[in-house]
Amino acid sequence: MTVAKYLVCACLWLTAGPAHAEPLIAPTAIDWLLDCPLPFFDHLDPGVLERTQCGIVDVPRNYAAPRQGSVRLYVTRVGARQPLSREGVVFVQAGDTPQEHMAGTFAILLASRWATYSSQAYRTLLNYYDVIEVSHRDLTDDSGVDQSARDLEFVRAQLGDAQLHFLGNADATRVGSLYAELFPERVARLALVNAEQPAAHATHVDQLRLKDPDNPDASRCINQWVGDFLAYGKQPPPSTRCLDREN
Repeated sequence: MTVAKYLVCACLWLTAGPAHAEPLIAPTAIDWLLDCPLPFFDHLDPGVLERTQCGIVDVPRNYAAPRQGSVRLYVTRVGARQPLSREGVVFVQAGDTPQEHMAGTFAILLASRWATYSSQAYRTLLNYYDVIEVSHRDLTDDSGVDQSARDLEFVRAQLGDAQLHFLGNADATRVGSLYAELFPERVARLALVNAEQPAAHATHVDQLRLKDPDNPDASRCINQWVGDFLAYGKQPPPSTRCLDREN
């Protein structure tokens, strides 16, 4: 083959290559911001803040009728300390109505608190899991809970993780329970704290339900078992004082 033919082949390869090349990072619907517009808090772990990303995502207003338009949600991600060895994601939701300019702060506050604990379980979570918070809709009605559960699935798909861990408190436990019913194959572990609704019907999902007992050691009990369950799937014994026996 002549030099000219080599050059022609090379030019054709260079021309065709970009059309078929896959991007190194697949594009998603999440618009990750350069900075996180968050309020000032005391006692936040600097390492947590360094690993925090904030984004916005437009999701269907009504998943059953996509033509009704979209709503904008906030996504906060506290990245794993060891991203090259990352094992998964923990979605967290507080369940209360966020105050103005407070959306997305629960994940940061929670990760900062976990960093103060000495247990190996929380070190495992911070080292190998991203902590994700998606702002939720109005959880006072069933429609808002349903759409919020589908929002989680939308964001999970954008992040590309096959499964997620979920930690929810109060009203957010309804979102986690419904998500487990709708998408049981996507849930690795489901931890619900202070749930007012019965347990999810997703019998094949690994679940833990805890409740604040009326004693000063309540938070210590919950903190211990949330960490052990999310990190290792460990269940507390039936006599555990913070175990939710009513649901």
